[in-house]
Amino acid sequence: MGNKDVMIHLEGISKSFPQKRGSLEVLKNVDLKIEKGEIFGIIGMSGAGKSTLVRCINLLERPTEGCVYLDGTELTCLCEKDLRLQRHSMGMIFQQFHLLMQRTALENVCFPLEISGVPKEKAKARAKELLDLVGLGERLGAYPSQLSGGQKQRVAIARALATEPKVLLCDEATSALDPNTTAGVLGLLKDINERLGITIVVITHEMSVIQEICNRVAIIDGGQIAEMGSVEEIFRAPKTKAGRELVYHEGANREAIEGPIPNCYRVVFKGGSSGEPILGSMMIECNAVVNILSGNTRMIEGKVHGQMMIQLPEDEKTREKMLAYLKERDVEVEEVTYV
Repeated sequence: MGNKDVMIHLEGISKSFPQKRGSLEVLKNVDLKIEKGEIFGIIGMSGAGKSTLVRCINLLERPTEGCVYLDGTELTCLCEKDLRLQRHSMGMIFQQFHLLMQRTALENVCFPLEISGVPKEKAKARAKELLDLVGLGERLGAYPSQLSGGQKQRVAIARALATEPKVLLCDEATSALDPNTTAGVLGLLKDINERLGITIVVITHEMSVIQEICNRVAIIDGGQIAEMGSVEEIFRAPKTKAGRELVYHEGANREAIEGPIPNCYRVVFKGGSSGEPILGSMMIECNAVVNILSGNTRMIEGKVHGQMMIQLPEDEKTREKMLAYLKERDVEVEEVTYV
């Protein structure tokens, strides 16, 4: 990947916060390259450092060490005035929307344009265009208190796009939304990426969000990048403990399946027909039942994608017969141990 294709380049980023005694190191020597036009995911558990990392990208937090480059420009060496100009190239959306309650949807989207000195009528026209783009053309005069959570987030997305940024940073942007609303907002972000070619960085703790829209993903653990790669390769075979924790436990009740479980297998579905009950047919064929520990599957264009954790019977012959049945149907199966 040549540097001309890189939109965001983090080089040796470390961040410490002073404490009463010494300091707390939240990021440790993070190197990351995000390509132009991709949707890149950064995922980690609570306290892993992902929100600090996104705030270092737009320098709301100044790294203790390292350099941040945006489209070839080093941000870490800029004076405050030049940095403010560069920040216009980065829109940001948050979990809690951060809308101005006393302003209408239209006025909220106009706000960053007013600050940038755009004439009022021009700002209004741009804001209307953007609210149309996010599907809220009919709600220009609505106040945030009159909008649903999903509609508020759409206003926030329109506002983030107002200054025509090169990058959209989404910090847990769907965490406060229900699953249906989340799907709508993620679909909108995908559409914006395709239509406008904007690079999107998604910060989340939910693997399902990453699977839905990201091209590549970095897993952050203890302030460091644990692993990075295409979403498909990390979902299919996470290499690190942090990766396995995020992927295997997706959609699971962790407490219910703590500790080593014998004969536990992870089954990965990569697009089998929705009308084909593979596990049900397997149980009938093998005349034995399996214990389903957790599942996270969904339909994409009539095909099943996702994973299940299942416990197979103790009898070795039955187990082998079941595994052979699944593998014949192009279902990936691997034995796992919960710890």
